[in-house]
Amino acid sequence: MKKIPPKTTGKIRNYVARNPLMGKGGAHVKAKSGERFAGKQKMRREAREWKSSRDISPLVAVASCMFPPILTGC
Repeated sequence: MKKIPPKTTGKIRNYVARNPLMGKGGAHVKAKSGERFAGKQKMRREAREWKSSRDISPLVAVASCMFPPILTGC
């Protein structure tokens, strides 16, 4: 079995990429606060849609039949 010689350090080809500050980089993703805010917006939007779909209650429908249209605004 042959021994594999260790890799030599040699000349660094891209010295900019070896900079320790470059290790902070990475994929561009939303911040956690942005994700939380997006979740809050989504919840509020769904609550608005749910509330608007339930605005006409059965009591309003019954009242419009019982009272003359002048009082109910119809």
